Amino acid sequence: QSIVNYSMKKQRSYPNPLQRMTCNTFLNLFPPLLLIFAAILHDVLSFTNEPPGRDPISIDKVRGAERAVSLTSDNFDELTKGKLVFIKFYSPHCPHCKEMASAWNELADYYQQSDNNKNEDILIGSIDCTKSPSGKALCGRFKIMGLPTILYGDANFGGVYLEEYRGDKSFTDFKQFASQTLVPKCNPGSLDACAADERVEMESYIAMGYHELDAKIKQVKQREIDTKAFYADQFGKLQDRYNEQLAEKTSYVSRVNDDVRMIKEVIALKVKADT
Repeated sequence: QSIVNYSMKKQRSYPNPLQRMTCNTFLNLFPPLLLIFAAILHDVLSFTNEPPGRDPISIDKVRGAERAVSLTSDNFDELTKGKLVFIKFYSPHCPHCKEMASAWNELADYYQQSDNNKNEDILIGSIDCTKSPSGKALCGRFKIMGLPTILYGDANFGGVYLEEYRGDKSFTDFKQFASQTLVPKCNPGSLDACAADERVEMESYIAMGYHELDAKIKQVKQREIDTKAFYADQFGKLQDRYNEQLAEKTSYVSRVNDDVRMIKEVIALKVKADT
């Protein structure tokens, strides 16, 4: 019996490690385990078959990094009304779009400073052509065929005056182009930017009806055709005169060469006779 009691005391004195785990120990270990489990669960739930750069997390990250004004079909007309705009059409997973992203952000930051945009009439914008439906609809409205595409100009009347930028894509290039180009220009939506004679002519066009404007276009195009024909005729006459002058020059040079040859032959003959 004493042997049995001793054995039982020994077991009680040295419990199994799992038996020694107290509630406090478990509670201390539980938060780290929960964080590990949450991280694993997040990775599982966010798994996608999309290649790198096209998964939802990467796309959201690219969109979130844009510092230009985000434009969609819902806000375009409101935000660009009366503005001179420089707008980038892009895709979050387009390599060329990513290459110019930092330069575009720098341009947006520059024009968001009041000293560089005193009249607040210049807007630097970005449009994600993959964003459904508002982004895709806006890219369709402007018939965007390749990315990135950059449009600039007066945004009046829904952007009908916008033109495509085809220059280099560094911040310096963007800034220089914008400072020279994003200035008010004479058009039906910006009459205050017109010179006196331009305004008179513009207002006369505005007063015309559709048929009168079509007839005016035909008249101007016919004038262009007549002007081209006139200068083509003048060029032909100049070409004929040039050919005549060239023939005269060739004949004169030939006679000079003949005279020089004969003089040299006479000199050679005299030298031979003297010897």
